[in-house]
Amino acid sequence: MRVRTHLHAPHSSAARCALLLACFALAGLASAGSAVAATFRFGLSDYEPSTFSDPRVAELGVHLAREVVPWNVALNRRDLAQVTTWLSAVKHAYHITPFITFQHADNNGRAPSPGQFLHAFLRFRKLFPWVNEFAPWDEATHTTQPTAHNPWLAAAYYNVLAAHCRGCEVTAPDILDSDGNVEAWVGSFLERAHPYPKIWPFNPYHSISVGSPALIENFLAAVRGQVWFSEVGGVVWWRFKGKLIDHGEAYAARAATNIFQFAKLSPRITRVYYYHWRSPGNPRKGAKKATWDAGLVRSNGAARPALYVVAKELHRYFQKSIPKIF
Repeated sequence: MRVRTHLHAPHSSAARCALLLACFALAGLASAGSAVAATFRFGLSDYEPSTFSDPRVAELGVHLAREVVPWNVALNRRDLAQVTTWLSAVKHAYHITPFITFQHADNNGRAPSPGQFLHAFLRFRKLFPWVNEFAPWDEATHTTQPTAHNPWLAAAYYNVLAAHCRGCEVTAPDILDSDGNVEAWVGSFLERAHPYPKIWPFNPYHSISVGSPALIENFLAAVRGQVWFSEVGGVVWWRFKGKLIDHGEAYAARAATNIFQFAKLSPRITRVYYYHWRSPGNPRKGAKKATWDAGLVRSNGAARPALYVVAKELHRYFQKSIPKIF
């Protein structure tokens, strides 16, 4: 789970001017380009309810939203209050379809038994019967997750959802592209996963950062069915073992361009969830405790270059008019 954010729309004359100039530039690019057939839907992976009240989100045509929650979210009052608020915002703002991904419930990363997982999930279903898209575990191959060296446990969680959520869209566990031998993990997972997953969530952060589709192509070859880019974005800055790695906004915009290029690799890539909407702020000042920033807008709500990339690419893919707000 990444940082949570808040949103304020830009009101300064400078911001309006930048948006207007970008609009003219994008209109020129769009008229010069040829039509591109769309094979995917675009959404946001974002944990802040206020994101979905920003008019720019509606103008982009966002109808999908993803949140990562503790596996026992329905049994914890504080976590339940947060996800209830988020689901309410998603449901009532623009009738966006929510996609819920489960993960560990504490910093120790302890894994529940399949029985505990089932109990918590049935409680969640009782509270939110209208939610029907689920992934059993977030970044299941990552070393911080209890499933990293236990793909059979991930399969048990998947089997629980598949057996007790008839009519739901139950995906395989979420997988990060840079996590070692992903193909071997998938092979072990499939030994005990029933039925074979129709959808595979995949986070291609490394691929879009380095501008190489090799890991995505390997993953497409290793699995059958749809592949969702369930979490990906142009990273502006992040922290690793206390060290700040500051890439900058231009780097993030280039990475955002790669997302759309790589989404064209196969018609099996059917969704892209961009993480995330608003920056937590300056990592050297107000956001010293934050660990990750791939926001499409700055902490004051001003659009970043990556947002213009997203608006342009969505226009090219879906042949929509440039949103007036950009």
